[in-house]
Amino acid sequence: MTVSKDQLAALLADMAPVRSTGGQGILAAPAAAAVPPATGIPAGPPESTLRELRQVLMDYEAARPRSMQKALGPSELGTPCDQQIARKLVGAPRVPVTEPTWAPFQGTAVHASMEDVVAFWNRQLGRERWLAEDRLVIDEGVPGVDPIAGSGDAFDQDWGMVVDWKHTGKTAREKLARAKRMGKPPAEQVSPEYRVQAHLYGMGHANKGRPVRWVRLVLLARDYSFDASEEWTEAYDPDIAYAAIYRYFGLHDAINALGGPEHIGDLIAAIPASPSNDGCKWCPFRTPGRPASWQGCPGNKPLAQIVERATRGLIDPDTQEMR
Repeated sequence: MTVSKDQLAALLADMAPVRSTGGQGILAAPAAAAVPPATGIPAGPPESTLRELRQVLMDYEAARPRSMQKALGPSELGTPCDQQIARKLVGAPRVPVTEPTWAPFQGTAVHASMEDVVAFWNRQLGRERWLAEDRLVIDEGVPGVDPIAGSGDAFDQDWGMVVDWKHTGKTAREKLARAKRMGKPPAEQVSPEYRVQAHLYGMGHANKGRPVRWVRLVLLARDYSFDASEEWTEAYDPDIAYAAIYRYFGLHDAINALGGPEHIGDLIAAIPASPSNDGCKWCPFRTPGRPASWQGCPGNKPLAQIVERATRGLIDPDTQEMR
């Protein structure tokens, strides 16, 4: 069959894409599917995610088991303030949380990642040099007194060394670096909280039959650069751990002498407090400007505040030394 020039032109015209709206040519783009109208979604603009997340983070922290527990672990037994420990033991009311505990939240995330890192380190070595997140019992307790237990961050079996990760800001790292430059002994280079915690974990590992020789704090920089990190090391001393354990039992005795956890009430204020700028700053029971009672502790000594203001931070009010 012979196709004329006119017939061929008509056939090609039918096959060409139709560019007008709604065209049905073979090469025409398919019509967009109709989008059903959204239901129940406000017109906008959307509310701030940051503002909502801020409250959710506070609620999340308050709901964590660690925030509600009365049993204390090594990280809480090194504070110099007997009253702060006693308030935790009896479940005294804490001041309302008014902002997310963002630095501790980051620290928890870093600890979880470091567990993965040391597992990778072991795989690199082809052997188990590192023990990570090991459950440790420092003291079994007695009836009416909870055990002292916690999870150790890491244990270096090559060195018989406890390693505790700390995700820290610039101030803590600079204090440690300055103490080293000044030639201070390890016992004076870090806070009592950190030091006692490290030795308590050392005892926990020793209780598992491990040869503990050293305790170390690794202050991982909350910074862009890893190289801003610092570390502190001291020979393991079980006497430091024993002193913290005896103190723990002594505070239970003091609480019972004042009526016990259920009846102590305002008498909690009779247990000595050891106010300091660092200790009071993060204390969950601090109620400045009010008398000490079941509801809270006033915190810092006026002298510490006066020194801080008068020297504009050049002198540490707790040690009376130049910063």
